[in-house]
Amino acid sequence: MTTKPTNLEDYSISPVPADKRKNTFNVSITSCAWIISLSTIFTGGALVAGMNFQTAVLAGIFGMLILAVIGFFQGFMGAKYGVSTTMLTRQAFGRYGANLFGILLALTMGVGWFGWQIAFFGMTISEMFPGQWFAEPKIAMIWGGILMILTALIGYRGLAALSMIAVPLVAILSIWGLIAAIDHLGSWDTLFTAEPTGDPISLFAGITIVVGNAAAGAIVFADVTRYGKTAKKGGFGAAIGYFLGGSFCIIAGASMALAAQVPSVGSTPNIPAAMSQIGLGFFAFLILVFAQWTTNDNNLYTGSLGLRNVVNAPKSVIVMVLGVLGLVIALIGIEDFFVPFLNALGTYVPPIAGVMIADHWLVKPKILQKSYQFGSGTTYAKWNIAAILSAVLAGWISSQIAWGITAINAVILSFALYIVLAFVLTKLNISFEWGRKSEEADGF
Repeated sequence: MTTKPTNLEDYSISPVPADKRKNTFNVSITSCAWIISLSTIFTGGALVAGMNFQTAVLAGIFGMLILAVIGFFQGFMGAKYGVSTTMLTRQAFGRYGANLFGILLALTMGVGWFGWQIAFFGMTISEMFPGQWFAEPKIAMIWGGILMILTALIGYRGLAALSMIAVPLVAILSIWGLIAAIDHLGSWDTLFTAEPTGDPISLFAGITIVVGNAAAGAIVFADVTRYGKTAKKGGFGAAIGYFLGGSFCIIAGASMALAAQVPSVGSTPNIPAAMSQIGLGFFAFLILVFAQWTTNDNNLYTGSLGLRNVVNAPKSVIVMVLGVLGLVIALIGIEDFFVPFLNALGTYVPPIAGVMIADHWLVKPKILQKSYQFGSGTTYAKWNIAAILSAVLAGWISSQIAWGITAINAVILSFALYIVLAFVLTKLNISFEWGRKSEEADGF
């Protein structure tokens, strides 16, 4: 089956043409919308349960800075070649290795986390507006899921258009929330001197929480930056947007949670109740809707780009299938059963970034004396065994290490392992790129 290029296809398996590229502001706002989410706001609330406001702010800034640095390298590659993260992995992992990565993204982000976030959205709206027909959990899941599927269906244009509306709106309303929190407490001093109510959390542990919340988004930066005009502008634009959006949401969530001092739901801060407590009312509803809409459509978007690399079917069809599967999972209430499976798979996403960075900057140009190419006629290895082995080993080792930040450990380990393996195998004259696969005119 072949597909004809359409607006909905969104250059999913081909480089974005130069005349379709966007300015740095456009890329920056779109990446900012990726991180502006309920989970990031909740992260801020979780931090102040165990640390004071100043330490929570530092944890947010340092954590997001780490992700911005990783994201820059990923985003640089996406903008340089104009291709998605999954397309980039064709060079690093081989054509069939990239298929494994595409399936991983489809399962984790396109179905699993998409469905989990829809369920989370429905329950949050229900808590915010108890007794309202539109806020019944399943009804909220349906209309929220449809909104998210629609923008993912349109592709980058839909994500960018929504981001231009949502980012300023959520920023203004979050500033309002910060001001309302200070007003509720009585002064800035009260915000800075308020004591945490839960078990103590160290600064390092707080940074770990921040990085863990948003690591996957930084790793798939190329899905946004492929629309950047130049490699540096795309990488910097996305990194800055991600850093500012994440830091802002964490600070807003921390201030609202501290001000309201409402009981947590289990280990989760009750941010909706906090918003109501400090008087945000309907505007809290807008924050919740747009914050979740601008993030969860990206889960589906990235998952569909991943599977499009594997399945020769229109991207629009893939979006609909993955979106409906995620929505069904949420509606029948089995999303929590997937979380251990998703977390296990997610262990192997960060090390993929380490291999990709090493392959692009060191292994291909310095060790193998090759350069990256994409498009019709490009020949890829079918499998890069050294890359796959490095990612799997780094993921497993990092999951067994008790110290450090798991995602960062995995990136560093995979980066180092792959360089060492590639260098040693090359010196021994042992090929670790197996088979050849030529890209056809339709991307396959």
